[in-house]
Amino acid sequence: MSEPGRKRILVVEDEDNLRELVQSRLEIEGFVVHTAASGFEALSKVRATQPDLIILDLMIPRMDGYSLCRLLKSGGMAQMPVIIFSARSSPEDIRRGLDMGANAYIVKPFDGPVLMSKVRELLFPAEARPEGAAAEPAPEHVTPDTLAQAEAERRRQEEAARAEAEQKRKEEEARRLAEQQAQEEARARVEAERRRQEEEARRQAERKAREEAEARAQAEAEQKRREAEARRLAEQRAQEEAEAKAHAEQERKEEEARRLAEQKAREEAEARAQAEAEQKRREAEARRLAEQRAQEEAEAKARAERERKRREEAEAKARAEAERKRKEEEARRLAEQKAREEAEAKARAEQERKRREEAEAKARGEAELKRKEEEARRLAEQKAREEAEARARAEQKRKRREEAEAKARAEAERKRKEEDARRLAEQKAREETGAKARAEQEQKRAKQEAKVRARLQGQIRKLAEKERKLAKKRAKLEAKVKACQQAEQTCAQQRAQLEDEVRARAEREPPPQK
Repeated sequence: MSEPGRKRILVVEDEDNLRELVQSRLEIEGFVVHTAASGFEALSKVRATQPDLIILDLMIPRMDGYSLCRLLKSGGMAQMPVIIFSARSSPEDIRRGLDMGANAYIVKPFDGPVLMSKVRELLFPAEARPEGAAAEPAPEHVTPDTLAQAEAERRRQEEAARAEAEQKRKEEEARRLAEQQAQEEARARVEAERRRQEEEARRQAERKAREEAEARAQAEAEQKRREAEARRLAEQRAQEEAEAKAHAEQERKEEEARRLAEQKAREEAEARAQAEAEQKRREAEARRLAEQRAQEEAEAKARAERERKRREEAEAKARAEAERKRKEEEARRLAEQKAREEAEAKARAEQERKRREEAEAKARGEAELKRKEEEARRLAEQKAREEAEARARAEQKRKRREEAEAKARAEAERKRKEEDARRLAEQKAREETGAKARAEQEQKRAKQEAKVRARLQGQIRKLAEKERKLAKKRAKLEAKVKACQQAEQTCAQQRAQLEDEVRARAEREPPPQK
């Protein structure tokens, strides 16, 4: 409970250090300070503590300072001073805050004496003291006529006083009913604003959940597509490797078959060469035997000469045969060496061709893989850019919608103020007209006293009837107030539950950036 006689101040600020600093400064100055960190908490504190002044930050969670100031000023608390206390220093923000009904605007970082001076200026304004009333004139000499006139004047003043008291009572009753209606409307607007913000928060949460679900689905689809692409590439690579292995195996088999065929051809050539050599040897042997037989037949004629010639011829033949065999062996060896070299050259050329083909296939596979990876990266970047553009467009659309709503609210507030000013002007004109009429009636009151009395009696009856009607209306309004109080209690319970849910959600989510 606050001490009697001390002014109560509500500080609405979401930064703990700054809120505690302002609170300690105000408490040093002798004020009773209450604090709130969000818009809904501030509304609850206003209803609970009925502060004499509010120091309000603009960037607060769950309801911004503009909306809170507008609700307070339009909800039966228009006389409560409000000081906007914000880091926003642009002329548009200051003008908007003052248009919302704020009494002062202080920019952060603040000067402590300036803040204290503004607080004291709003809480303790210099009241203009009226000049002393002039002393009443001394009464004149009393006569019967003057006594009658004084009695008539006294009755007239009593009637005027009763009528004025009745008028004031009616005006007070009408004002009280208007205040009750304004309070009900303010509660309805606060409730509507709370429901709108809760609905907006729910829609934002649903939209965020949908976006997260879509992002997860897209990421999963992209992951599945990449996995399928990787599996396809792996299968394609495995298929190409299998084909390369099969091709290499086929070429190896063909090379083996060619090598076997060449070996068989070489063996057949050697066999033919050996057969030819054997045939030649046999033929030479047959010729030698024939020559030997001829020589044996002619041996008798010139054994010595034949023996000499035979030895020479045999030696020459032997040398020729050896030379022929040597040349044939050399030619065969050269042919085999040439065949081996040609086979080796073919094998090396075939191996080189296979290596080149494998390198080209590998290079093509790597290039294809790189191209697909580059394509996937480009698609991912394009998708990221599109998502960023979509978010930027959504943010721009949201800002335009908020600006449009703010403009609409400002326009509605301006129209409301103009309507209030017009009503006040009309009421003032009516009051001036009534004052003029009352002045004229005061001049004619002496002649029309009986008529006025009859008219006053009729008006008293009408007022009595109106009082009865007002009593009935008051009873109905009290019933409505009780129902509204019960509904407000229910709403307070629901609001507490919603605040707990929002607080839990806010603890899970990061705080809004200023």
